[in-house]
Amino acid sequence: MAGGNSAVSGRESNMPAPDLSPEAAHRRTRLILAAGLGGMILLMLGAGINAVRVLHLIREQSNLIQADAAARTGTLVSIRTKLLLSDSFVRDYLMDTDENRSAEDNSQLRQVWAELEKGLDAYAAATPDSDEAEMAARLRRKIDRYWESISPSLRWSNQERREAGMAFYHSAVLPSRVSILEIATEIDGAHSLQAAEGSSRMAARFGTLRSELLWTFILSLGVATILALGSATYISRLERETRLRYDQVVAGRVQMGQLSQRLVAAQEQERKSISRELHDEVGQTLNALLVDAGNLQKRIPESDTQSRELLNSIQRLADTSVNEIRDIALLLRPSMLDDLGLTAAIQWQAREVSRRTGMAVKVSAQADADDLPEGLSICLYRVAQEALQNISRHAQAGTVNIELKQEAGRLVLSVHDDGVGFDAAHVRGLGMVGMEERLRQVGGALRVTSQPGRGTMLIAEVPIAGS
Repeated sequence: MAGGNSAVSGRESNMPAPDLSPEAAHRRTRLILAAGLGGMILLMLGAGINAVRVLHLIREQSNLIQADAAARTGTLVSIRTKLLLSDSFVRDYLMDTDENRSAEDNSQLRQVWAELEKGLDAYAAATPDSDEAEMAARLRRKIDRYWESISPSLRWSNQERREAGMAFYHSAVLPSRVSILEIATEIDGAHSLQAAEGSSRMAARFGTLRSELLWTFILSLGVATILALGSATYISRLERETRLRYDQVVAGRVQMGQLSQRLVAAQEQERKSISRELHDEVGQTLNALLVDAGNLQKRIPESDTQSRELLNSIQRLADTSVNEIRDIALLLRPSMLDDLGLTAAIQWQAREVSRRTGMAVKVSAQADADDLPEGLSICLYRVAQEALQNISRHAQAGTVNIELKQEAGRLVLSVHDDGVGFDAAHVRGLGMVGMEERLRQVGGALRVTSQPGRGTMLIAEVPIAGS
């Protein structure tokens, strides 16, 4: 008869708890965090792409500057080399007494001079800078004058070369060559200046890149700081709301527990009252009816068989009603629980279950459980009653062992059957919930161990004082 409490406990356990983390708040939080994090990622990605782009441009510009400088330097070196080589051929041509060697020097001089002119053309095309182009033009004019100064001597005879060659070399060739070398030295200086300017431009580009990266870092740091502060503020507010709702849930559970406890107490009181009313009022009335029927039977003549049969039927019905009223009263609240204690009440319940179902129910009491507080006695009796009802309905058991023992400040009630068992990890009925709720109200606990085909062991523990 613990179904009422089980239903109350089931209703309590099925009541929806307040939502501690609303989905709208979760979506809003995710959007804020995603927006901030996405912005930071995009900012850093843009900064990285821009830095790679600038570095690539700087590398290309540096390569172009270096290649251009190397090409022009190489051209100038070639021009200087060809100029010095032509000077050697001119000197050998003018001073060599052998006509054949002099003719060969003349031929080689003309060949070198043709190559020198090609170098001058290439150098002029590779000097877009106005200052350097002007120096290249001056070099070209001086070299042209140098050639004009020596070209008449290339048609001299051997006699003319022997007579005027040395003087011509010192008066016409050497001054021109010195002037040309001075122009070449100026161009080298211009190349050095241009290389320095290229390095300065690259340094400026690197400085610009460093500034861009620095500002990107500062901006990212600012966004991250704002995001962190906003997230911290929002999460702190969520924590406060969650704590408030959690406190509300805890308070609600405490109130529900108190309500459940009051309902259980009221239910037990109502059962006790109904049991007493059935026993004292209805039972006494039926007993009086039986007494009056017995007195009436003495007054009916034995010849009036029909009246006697009707009276006997009334007596049988009254006697059956008395027995049923007594059983109902005992099931609602066995009087021996108040008069004789917990052990006697459990033993009576075991006999009644055995009589109704045919199961062999054995009770073993190894503790003095007859002097317990009323709340503990009622709790353990209802647990044993609910366990026996569940076994008789579902377990298909042949034997049930009930043991009541005392261990280190606690009273342990165990109920073990040899029935079909069940999956205790996934199956929980209202009866189980009701037993757990009753035990929780007195500070106790319930453990159920069961496997399909291997029976069930139910253990209820409650603390007892003075042990």
